[in-house]
Amino acid sequence: MTRQPSPAPTAVDLDFKSAIEADAAAQLQRLGFDDKFGRKRLHQIVHEAYVLELMTIAQMVRWFEIGLVAPQELDVVHPTTLMIDLRRRIATSPKEYIRSPAMDYTLVRMMTWWQHHTVTSAWRSLKAHVRATETSTDLADALADFLWNVRGILDTPTDGART
Repeated sequence: MTRQPSPAPTAVDLDFKSAIEADAAAQLQRLGFDDKFGRKRLHQIVHEAYVLELMTIAQMVRWFEIGLVAPQELDVVHPTTLMIDLRRRIATSPKEYIRSPAMDYTLVRMMTWWQHHTVTSAWRSLKAHVRATETSTDLADALADFLWNVRGILDTPTDGART
């Protein structure tokens, strides 16, 4: 059987990964995890996919904590169970990645939810996960008017580059 190459990541895939890495890193530091083990960093000790999984779990907890999404809405395996599974796989094979169906499902669910329920470009511009829910048309119209009125400022090149 010939192994099919994975499709190239899309811009949304990269945005999601970037948002997970940055936001989860801050969350882990807040919890006292500074990514150091003696003189080594976590990514030097374990496979990089495990590090992304750890950050994904931290991100999920953060989403629950700030009320961006309710656990039942996301419908994934509980973060504690995912951490137990992650620790078990790392102990078994720290440098060679062992896939987890539960983690694969969780990643797909989180990314799908993120794409459908948040302003996915918010991470690039605001460095925040922003959920768009029901809003009044008055608010939407006021925002549109404001953006139209300041469009000249928003389109002004900075440092020789157009934004």
